[in-house]
Amino acid sequence: MEGVHEVHPDSIGTLYTDGMELPYVEYGQMEPALKLVLDGEDYWYYRTLPLKGYGAVLPRYISQLEAEGHKPILARYGTRIYIYATGVTPIGAGKPPAA
Repeated sequence: MEGVHEVHPDSIGTLYTDGMELPYVEYGQMEPALKLVLDGEDYWYYRTLPLKGYGAVLPRYISQLEAEGHKPILARYGTRIYIYATGVTPIGAGKPPAA
């Protein structure tokens, strides 16, 4: 996973789950990105879930992110749902470089 994907506003749909309406974009078989950029705002990778059964845990993760003041966006890559959010610490940030 690396890189950045620009999200075009007209490509955003809505994912309905457990009474929530979440912004959602589909990327098919593309390689997942570490960061999505929508209207100049950075959304960093937070977590991934399998398509089958994501509804059981997704609302809890989204509620936690929103309670902490982060804005989430979901992206589908292949057979997984990726959660991205504003203001989260990117993967690997703060870790020492590999020796």
